[in-house]
Amino acid sequence: MLRRFGFGRSSSLEAQLAKPNVKLDDLLEDTDQLLQEVHLQNARLISFLRQPAVLSQLVNYIVSERIRGTTTNTVTTTTNGTKPKYTNGTKKSTTHTTTTTTISENNKNGKEENTKKKNNNNNNNEESHVYVACEILAAGVPALMDGLVYSHPELLTVLWALLDQTCKLTPRQMAGFCKVNAILLQRRTGDLVHFIESHQDIVAKWLHHIFAYHGEGVPYLSDLLIALIQCESLPEGNGIGQWLADHGLLTLLVDRLQPHLEPLNHEIAQQMLCDVIFSSHISSPLIAELTSLVTMKRLAGYMLDLTAPHAPNVFICGTGVIRGIRQYCEKIIHNTLEDPTHLFSHALQTFTERLGDLMDLLDSPRSCKAEKDQRLGLERLAILELLMELLYCSSVATGEKGIQLAMEYRQAVIHHNALIRCLDLFFAFPQNNILHNTVYALIRDILLREPVRPIVLTEDKLIIEVLIRGRLMERILDTYDATRQGKEKKPGYIGHLALLSNDIQRALEDIYQPELKEYLHQKEETKVLLERWIAHHDLLCQEMKQKMTYNNEAVFWSVSRYQEHVNL
Repeated sequence: MLRRFGFGRSSSLEAQLAKPNVKLDDLLEDTDQLLQEVHLQNARLISFLRQPAVLSQLVNYIVSERIRGTTTNTVTTTTNGTKPKYTNGTKKSTTHTTTTTTISENNKNGKEENTKKKNNNNNNNEESHVYVACEILAAGVPALMDGLVYSHPELLTVLWALLDQTCKLTPRQMAGFCKVNAILLQRRTGDLVHFIESHQDIVAKWLHHIFAYHGEGVPYLSDLLIALIQCESLPEGNGIGQWLADHGLLTLLVDRLQPHLEPLNHEIAQQMLCDVIFSSHISSPLIAELTSLVTMKRLAGYMLDLTAPHAPNVFICGTGVIRGIRQYCEKIIHNTLEDPTHLFSHALQTFTERLGDLMDLLDSPRSCKAEKDQRLGLERLAILELLMELLYCSSVATGEKGIQLAMEYRQAVIHHNALIRCLDLFFAFPQNNILHNTVYALIRDILLREPVRPIVLTEDKLIIEVLIRGRLMERILDTYDATRQGKEKKPGYIGHLALLSNDIQRALEDIYQPELKEYLHQKEETKVLLERWIAHHDLLCQEMKQKMTYNNEAVFWSVSRYQEHVNL
């Protein structure tokens, strides 16, 4: 720092810069000092680095690296038992031949070791040069950024020509490329956006290097693409979302969910689509295209394909995309006053039409083809999660069209006995807590969501479907009776049944009071069921109180609640 004001001692770097014919390679000998002076923006050093030839050399260090193949050197030697060679009809001595061969092998080995050392030194120097060049160009020095963007844009073209290559890019190349462009995107947003928009086919090449070679472009190139999408919210980047949509970004990403592709393609595409969702504004053209009816029908077709080998994995990843849309809608509802119905309306419409196919997969998943295969499977879990996401969407839908779609979805759920099948799976796998959590979240949303008033309970209501036709209350009572009498051990879902008991009681006494009790009193069998339920819940409360006491004193897991009890 003192050197900037003329009080510091001159360094070796200053001495190098004072030479008339200084070269970049001379400065790269002391990388630590060079990078330190770059970040301090040494005026003489920056003046040298901004020269066109030097800038070009820095860019070439990044783009010219290639994957080095490993070569194996083999030495052929004669083994015992081979016929000795003859020269001019004279037999050579075996001892002399062996000695000569040994000397020549030693010479060859020595030369090979020297060559390997030289190659290793050269490789280390090249790797160091690539790293230093990347750090210099990504240091955020205004003069160097202006040199790339304004003074010598042809160098920026050379840098982006990396995406024109069809061969595999090295991790160091991708890291350097993304690091330099990330700082330009942050500090020279408008200029880099205009540069990208001037290349019409850059999106396809970008995605090619993200997905190629087992996803080598993740997270380097994928993160840079998401950073570009986020520029839509800046004045300098206005319009980049529309440009990306016009050049097929969403189409190409959804194409990667085709069920005949390898599962890694599906996973990368799902992650990128979710990143696009959370990086975009609600009015973004990318969001509009992703949630369009055409895209949703394509996605549903990929997810429900019955012949492709990797269709189950597509279903899991497609469910992740729908989950991302639901989470984005939930975020909008909590943080803004905008109506997100248009974001999920097409998804709700599409999967309502295909609900019968979903139920067929729930009964006979593609991932469990064997007759004796009784596993639950990830595919079934994904189906349950999808039903839960769609139920949330139907619950928050507004407007005439949204309410109509929500009603059609609920009718389809009842028509295909979707909730009854979910409850059957819940009780069929007593030790699968992931399944229990998913089904519990689905049922809880039905029990506790505030209904539209005035409440008119009929058989086409989801809460009646769950409690009466799905026999949830009866199943809970039968399970507790069996465990209390010691006939059966406590199943793994007993804790979820306790939570569901409290939720049902809350629905009876609060949310659907008095309509639900009146509905249960209409028939004798449901009236008896309600009486059994009241006795069960009273006994359950007593059991909980006993578990929360020790020596007739309350046990408090919270210090604040204990202090409140003492103060009373």
